[in-house]
Amino acid sequence: MQSLYSKGPTKIPTGFTNPTKSFTKHVWFAIIGLILFIGLYILLTVWFGKLAYNLFTSPEGNFWDILLGIGFAFLSLFMLKSLFFLNKREDNPLHKFLTQKEEPVLFDYLYKLADEAGAPRPHKVFLTDRVNASVSYDISLINLLFPSKKNLEIGLGAINVLSLGELKAVLAHEFGHFAQRSMLLGRYVYVAQQIAARIVGKRDVFDSLLAGLSSFDIRIAWIGWILSILVWAIRSLVETCFSIVMMAERALSREMEFQADLVAVSLTGSDALIHALYKLQIADEAYDNAINITNSELASQKAVADLYVLQSNYIDKMRQILDDSAYGLSPEVPSFNAASHRIFTSRKYNPPKMWATHPADNDRENNAKKKYIKADIDNRSSWDLFSNPTQLREEMTASLIQTAKVDIKSKNTNEESIAS
Repeated sequence: MQSLYSKGPTKIPTGFTNPTKSFTKHVWFAIIGLILFIGLYILLTVWFGKLAYNLFTSPEGNFWDILLGIGFAFLSLFMLKSLFFLNKREDNPLHKFLTQKEEPVLFDYLYKLADEAGAPRPHKVFLTDRVNASVSYDISLINLLFPSKKNLEIGLGAINVLSLGELKAVLAHEFGHFAQRSMLLGRYVYVAQQIAARIVGKRDVFDSLLAGLSSFDIRIAWIGWILSILVWAIRSLVETCFSIVMMAERALSREMEFQADLVAVSLTGSDALIHALYKLQIADEAYDNAINITNSELASQKAVADLYVLQSNYIDKMRQILDDSAYGLSPEVPSFNAASHRIFTSRKYNPPKMWATHPADNDRENNAKKKYIKADIDNRSSWDLFSNPTQLREEMTASLIQTAKVDIKSKNTNEESIAS
């Protein structure tokens, strides 16, 4: 097996990818906010439970004590039930699980990139249909105590548009996240978010019970009214407190993205990632157009064979329509003043959908070129990483079409004529 991997730049400034003081500061803000939220939540849950216990076990207890105890027990259970949210992850038909045996060249490339980035190798690798690359991890009760292994998701919509060097920069960014210890906060923030969402937004048997209680005779309904007010107050408090946690987490997330970008720069130079950002915006537009055409064909009970041919054809067609020979192609790196050259000149440029929550593109470009690192970009096709790209594209397209649950009468294989 011939490896396609080539090492990145050799001259990297000392401490280039080290977390900044701002990064460290936001880590502590996020930790403190999360601890306060969890502490408040547990305190309220235990306090309601303790009040109920004291009232139930009081030797001088009377009818009203028992009634109050039931109310406090209800509130404690209301808080407690939102801790049990972790459901089994359902299989997604558009997430194709890959093994090293199936794609040895790809895994050789990923493993060498992870090793060079100083990151753990991905536990699982999934291919998706979209313009995407991301880190994911399974959340279970045991993962709240022990770190969960990280999975890598790669979208064929990105592979289809990016050169191998640009894809390497995108993957290096994700491996930058793999190596970040602050990613451990992610699962706790996720858990807190799920708890808050269930408390604030989910309506279940507890709410039905309150509604039923409130509709009884007024001699009993007042209990339901009071409990409903208390539940509303708890929901408002939880929502307000968690909004503070999210503000701290978003500020940290911004710093994490900048630091992950620097990992990509250290492995691929200052230009490859920025070129990928530029091309991924166009890839999004072309992918959306390909989906629209696919849906239009499905309305006639026809199926396209390869969604990604449509994506490529759209870019070629727009290059002609706009009379822009550089549209959708990798930007040229100037011979002089490459460090000061900017592709994204203002904040009007939006990040690609896969990085929609990331900093603005021009901020990321300024960060990547603050200490400019020159490196050649591998212009080979990203499809070279796969043993049978055509079959892979067609299988993913077929899986996508199956989700529409349309009875297909014929299969249209002439994507070029459709796209034109």
